[in-house]
Amino acid sequence: MEQGPAKEANVRDAVDQGKAMWQDAKASAGDAVNKASSVARDMSAAGSQAAAQAGEAIQGVARQVGNQASQAATTLYEQGTNAGGYVSRYTAEQPWTALLVAAAIGYGLGYLIHRP
Repeated sequence: MEQGPAKEANVRDAVDQGKAMWQDAKASAGDAVNKASSVARDMSAAGSQAAAQAGEAIQGVARQVGNQASQAATTLYEQGTNAGGYVSRYTAEQPWTALLVAAAIGYGLGYLIHRP
């Protein structure tokens, strides 16, 4: 009957080993979950930072394009004003020539529009 207590001790040892293995596996799984959570937080922070940097870059480009458009509009306005002044002076100095040039331009446009 000595085998009975020996078997019982072996079973207890096996159960104890199983419990220890279970605790190790549980701790390893917990560590893995913590590491995965940490990596996910880091990736989320990096993604948020990248999105913020992209937003700042887009805003910078939009400001630059807006400034360039404003400068172009100002330049165009000034050139239009200068051209208007030039046409006014030329018309005052040479009214018949200005009339003939205007008639030729009008005829050319009319010809292009009504041409089949």
